[in-house]
Amino acid sequence: MDKEKTGQLITELRKEKGMTQKQLADALNVTDKAVSKWERGLSFPDISMLEPLSELLDVSIMELLAGKRQDGDEPMSREEAQDLINASVELSDEEIRHKKERSRFIIIILIVFVLLCISLTLNVISLLR
Repeated sequence: MDKEKTGQLITELRKEKGMTQKQLADALNVTDKAVSKWERGLSFPDISMLEPLSELLDVSIMELLAGKRQDGDEPMSREEAQDLINASVELSDEEIRHKKERSRFIIIILIVFVLLCISLTLNVISLLR
């Protein structure tokens, strides 16, 4: 599964529908920044977005996952479909792990900041005595 190929496909299909990134984002209840990231291949739509996205763009979920339109003559094999689904789940898990790591980092920074503020406050109080 290739985020860039999927992003290019989303861009192409959105433009064929005459939609802006904002219009697509509003229809999916996401931000236009999220759509922009998908289209630039920086991230992949959350797995929960695949069905509504495929319906809006009139393409199958498998085509979204593959990043290309399916030839009507040659259907995707069961193994190819399973590989795409597994890759999608792994990618989704990876993005969730990344968000958790970022959240932990922010929490650590906030804790350090609060401890520094407490330390400074205690130092000021001791100087005033």
